[in-house]
Amino acid sequence: MADSIVTVLLEYLPGLLAEEAHLLHGVEDQVKSLHRELRLMNIFLQNSEGKRNEHDIVKEVVRQIRDVAHEVEDVIDTFVLNVAEQRKRNVLGKIVHSLNHAITVHQVAKKIEGLNKEINKIYDNITKYGIERTEARVDAAAVEALHKRRRDVEEDDVVGFAHDSATLVKQLTEGNPSLDVISIIGMGGLGKTTLARKLYNSDKVKSRFRFRAWVYVSQDFQIRDLLLKIFKSVAPNYENDVMPEEMNEDELKKQMFVYLEGKRYLIVMDDIWGSEVWNDVRTAFPLNMRGSRILITSRIQEVALHASRNPPYFLPVLNKDESWELFCKKVFRAENCPADLETLGRQIVESCHGLPLAIVVLGGVLANKEKTQRTWSRLVGHVNSCLTHATTICKDILALSYAHLPRRLKPCFMYFGMYPEDFEIPVRKLIELWIAEGFMYTGSRRMER
Repeated sequence: MADSIVTVLLEYLPGLLAEEAHLLHGVEDQVKSLHRELRLMNIFLQNSEGKRNEHDIVKEVVRQIRDVAHEVEDVIDTFVLNVAEQRKRNVLGKIVHSLNHAITVHQVAKKIEGLNKEINKIYDNITKYGIERTEARVDAAAVEALHKRRRDVEEDDVVGFAHDSATLVKQLTEGNPSLDVISIIGMGGLGKTTLARKLYNSDKVKSRFRFRAWVYVSQDFQIRDLLLKIFKSVAPNYENDVMPEEMNEDELKKQMFVYLEGKRYLIVMDDIWGSEVWNDVRTAFPLNMRGSRILITSRIQEVALHASRNPPYFLPVLNKDESWELFCKKVFRAENCPADLETLGRQIVESCHGLPLAIVVLGGVLANKEKTQRTWSRLVGHVNSCLTHATTICKDILALSYAHLPRRLKPCFMYFGMYPEDFEIPVRKLIELWIAEGFMYTGSRRMER
């Protein structure tokens, strides 16, 4: 987050100097000096980005820069708030020579002086421990490519699920007329949810099941919330003296059982982590002879075996050809991979070990970068140093993807950590919060409208 706050300040200070020059009289030179120091720190942060996980001293210097940057932000914000408050008190708005303003300017000057001392200490550490501070060279074409937007992934882009899809569609639409539970099992990143969504939205399944529901379970679930989501999906026009939102858990189970009795239904429960989920919801589903199905996805085999005597469907990794096809779709869309990049590309794909999520994430990183051997070679090096073990490959690659985000977008991404898992985030509200935090700008001014 040191990168983020420094970037924010670098974009904000020039605007402040231009718009409030008369108010900064007395500290204008100090603020300009502070801006120059921040630019140098920003260069150091760019150069050190690939070294932070390897050198503790670099991490410590980055932490010091982050702390100083936050202090700079506090000083500037306090000054702006004081000026705004003084404007309110003075009808004519002329506060440049007022006593209060003189006091505020003096305080700001003292604080900036202290901050410059802290910055000098950081530079001493950089010199003392031999950490490079040379200016980073940024390729203009690469910067331009970073800001290109990627269109949403369509279901047509799904690769490698043809056999799996055909097998599972048959299980869903044919066979035993009694209620059947079908499970898709596999490690994280294999594409269980993607495959389940493909099945759920297939024409054959939609025509077979008029009453359908999809719920995401996860580790942090509430049974009543799951039941309510299922009920509202299978019975969107349900009318009664007591509406589903007003029912407790037992009432929801009872009413859903009554509603689904005699109907053919499909319920998808995505990402189940424990057998207790099935224990809590199973009584809501009638065991009718209408060919109803429940499809669950999980990383844990015991969950599937607990829910059904049927053997679970173990989703395999992609083979080499499927992995390469998926990678090329993500990076080049309808185009072919240039011959001079194919060897590097196949090295990257091989490091993903057939995991679709890993391939998609790395493909997304490369899609927004300059397509040159130099750029791709650098990423190959990062991937090789990043990946530690097959079981953590997706986590490692997601971390690598974050490292390759444009620096100004990193705080926006980290902000998602404020929300609980599976929370539906209102886009407009999120943007307003980003603006309030100072993460978004237009030109040299903060976006406040």
